[in-house]
Parts: sequence; C-alpha cells; structure tokens
Amino acid sequence: MTEQEAQMLIAQGDGIDAEQVQHTQDAMGVAQVAPNPDAAAMEWFIVPKALAWLVATVFPETAPAYTDEKCLELARAIVPVAEKYGMNGPGDSPELTLLGAAAMFGMPGYMAYKKRKADATAKAEKEAEGAPDGSR
Repeated sequence: MTEQEAQMLIAQGDGIDAEQVQHTQDAMGVAQVAPNPDAAAMEWFIVPKALAWLVATVFPETAPAYTDEKCLELARAIVPVAEKYGMNGPGDSPELTLLGAAAMFGMPGYMAYKKRKADATAKAEKEAEGAPDGSR
C-alpha cells in the first residue's frame, strides 16, 4: 500500500466516523457544536510560549511584547507548516521536545553565569571608582 492510498483510507475512515457521530447526535437530539478554529493552534501554543519565556528570561525588557495573543498568533502560523510535515503537536517531534528540554535544563546555569558576570562588572566598576573622594 502506498502512502497516498493509506492517506485516502484514513480520510474515508474519518468521513465515516464523522457521519456516524452526526447520525448519533441527530438521533439523540444533540445540537452540533462548531469546532474551535484554534484547536490545532492551542496544541502548538506551548512552543511560542516557551520561546517567549526563554527570551524574556534572558532579556526581561522584551517581556511585554510576548503576550498570549502574540503567542497564539505564532501558534496559528505554525499549524499549516506542521500539518505539511505531518506533525499533530509538539509531542510528534522528539527533536523539538529535546530542544525544549535542553533549553529548560540549561537555563539555570546560564542565569547563574549572567548574574556572576553582572556582579563582577559591578565590583570592577566600584573598585575603579576608588575612594569616596575619587582618589585611589
């Protein structure tokens, strides 16, 4: 069976399932609920949210730019590309999961390094100033 034939069978099965659900709902008198157009984007929402957290942690002044609406906007843009490559969510890509886990794992070390560097710079500036009267 080729990939195309498999996809056609899957699509037929989805159609049959959808018809069965509709018949069951009609028989029970259940109202049809419109699907959420952002359902797929919400599956990907964690990716831009994690990236926003990562960038805002390193550059706190950027935090106001990374609103939930902006993250959702990026997630909506991710969906067609992900669908093109057959990915249904971040969990479908072990590489993406590894990248996220590695970034989260390394962040405390990076933040400690950043703090030590800032402390060393402040100490060096203080020593460069010398005595309170400006003399050394």
